[in-house]
Amino acid sequence: MKKLISITLICLLLISCVTVAASAKVEKSELPFELIPSKTVSMSKVYDDTSTDMNFSYSMESDMIQFMQNCDDESKREAIMKRYGVEDMYINAQIDWAIDDPTDWHQNEFWNDNEGTRSFGLGYDSDARPRTAEWDVIYAGPDAQSTNECWITRYAGNPLDPTESRWNGTDYEDGVHAIGMKDVLKPDQYTVVEAEPGDGRVVIDYTKHTVYARMRYYVVTSTPKFDELNQVVGYDTNYLFSDWSNAAAYGKDASNWTPPSADTLEAPVISNLTVSSETFNDYPIVAYSQTVSDELNKSLTEVTAHGGTIRIETEARVKGTKEWKSLQGDFDVKSGWNESDILAINGSYEDGTGKPIPAGTEIEFRARYWCSLRLEFGGDIIDEFYSPYSDVLTVTFTKDYAADHKPSTGGDDPKPEKPIKDLDAGATKTQVEDFITSLKSDADPKGSTFGILSAKHKKSANNSITISWNKVKGAKTYVIYGNRCGKNKPYKYLTTVTKTSYTQKKLNKGTYYKYLVTAFNKSGKSISTAKTLHIATKGGKVGNFKKLTTAAKKDKVSLKKGKTFNLKPKAVPESKKLKVSVHRKIQYESSNKKIATVSGGKIKAQKKGTCYIYVYAQSGAFKKIKVTVK
Repeated sequence: MKKLISITLICLLLISCVTVAASAKVEKSELPFELIPSKTVSMSKVYDDTSTDMNFSYSMESDMIQFMQNCDDESKREAIMKRYGVEDMYINAQIDWAIDDPTDWHQNEFWNDNEGTRSFGLGYDSDARPRTAEWDVIYAGPDAQSTNECWITRYAGNPLDPTESRWNGTDYEDGVHAIGMKDVLKPDQYTVVEAEPGDGRVVIDYTKHTVYARMRYYVVTSTPKFDELNQVVGYDTNYLFSDWSNAAAYGKDASNWTPPSADTLEAPVISNLTVSSETFNDYPIVAYSQTVSDELNKSLTEVTAHGGTIRIETEARVKGTKEWKSLQGDFDVKSGWNESDILAINGSYEDGTGKPIPAGTEIEFRARYWCSLRLEFGGDIIDEFYSPYSDVLTVTFTKDYAADHKPSTGGDDPKPEKPIKDLDAGATKTQVEDFITSLKSDADPKGSTFGILSAKHKKSANNSITISWNKVKGAKTYVIYGNRCGKNKPYKYLTTVTKTSYTQKKLNKGTYYKYLVTAFNKSGKSISTAKTLHIATKGGKVGNFKKLTTAAKKDKVSLKKGKTFNLKPKAVPESKKLKVSVHRKIQYESSNKKIATVSGGKIKAQKKGTCYIYVYAQSGAFKKIKVTVK
């Protein structure tokens, strides 16, 4: 009996230890990286005399970058979260500002962990009221790269409109005043310009004033809470903050910036060249490690703030040949792993064709930096140059590779397939590709549908876009086509995947791109093609729709035959500060037109039964409305 009791006590102690370990808060010293602010911050005026916009750039350390890269790999992410006993862990950033006085910062208690944080996030009080000024940036989500940038001090509201809460703030019934820009800008720091009667804007003369900005990183962890039976009953959110960085400055008292030159820009330091497990058009991708020095990171941050670019460019050749070929791949200058595909050494990016690469082939690989300089964001390019080349690395392929799109063998070409007139199901990959790449409009192609794939925007960064879609029954592969938006920008084949998401990299910031996704079965016949997506990258003045709202309560509508219901849909932008360029108005689709039709947002009941109405925006944000006809 004593033995049984002892065993029971040991088991209870073990459960208790597991529970304590899993529910304990993560401390700064326990993080998988050192939580420190950026070593280099820089800022320049956005080239627009009618605004107060600034481009603020800040550096990131290699251990943070490595953590974020690991979290992009689901298996690595799961291992990290398990190790620290948390459900989630991610890095964010805050950017504070001051004018003329570099000690007059605007951080307040609501930037930190407070009573409202648990339910509503940073910046809110316990009644879900925003308690920060319009220019305060408390959620500047960085990417896994050595330098990130964010536009700040963007819009102060209309100072001539007495109802403008951005400018005047908000007075609540209990006496609380949520600050507006009028509360934090001193009268002698700005002037008001009236663009049109009653419509004004704030202007700051930076020949007379100086704006300062600083940043800090913070980590958010979500930890499960357990009951006495060791069951999860909720989660604790924990915020860990770094110190504040030094301040960047622009204007009257700011120091002059000395940009790098061809003589001072150092060569890339690369190592550990290896063959990745990934392929591009069935051609190998190589991975290499890039080391970024503090001095290079400083130059990168300053160049980026002023609207310029430093990127890494890679080249390769088969060992023993003379000509180096430029490669596609990661171009971010960052400490950590980068990838380049090798199709160019023996093929063509234009049509994805290439000669086979046999096992045992040795390739030589090198890299150099390309720099484009501007004095202000949006200003003219003042210089462009390359750094010296890196050391040459060598890798040997251990298996045969051949491109997915095979070139002609010189014999009789196969009989061309009959062109299709729409994207209805049953077409071959060649027929679908010929149809999509010949489209001369950004409109939804004939035969495309929304409900099956429900393709949508997942996330954007300055130079990448991620889209996702539903898993389709019977689908073996998904083919993605895309290009920049514009009728003179025909779709191009991008890739073929088996998963339900895709990230396109190497894109221009602040630019719209369009995508089409087609699902194919194991026989290579199409099942469905999604509606066109129009999505913007970050880093500019344009944005995306994040959600849709309709007049349908709980996304349900009940109608008698012959009756109608107006959905009154509204697309909600992801940010009030970013304009959404409308490439396609809100569209509608019925899963069964015999039961209910929809046109211009108005549902009309046709006969008894149940169906679904899809309402979708150009970003793929949508509402699925259940319609019951009685």
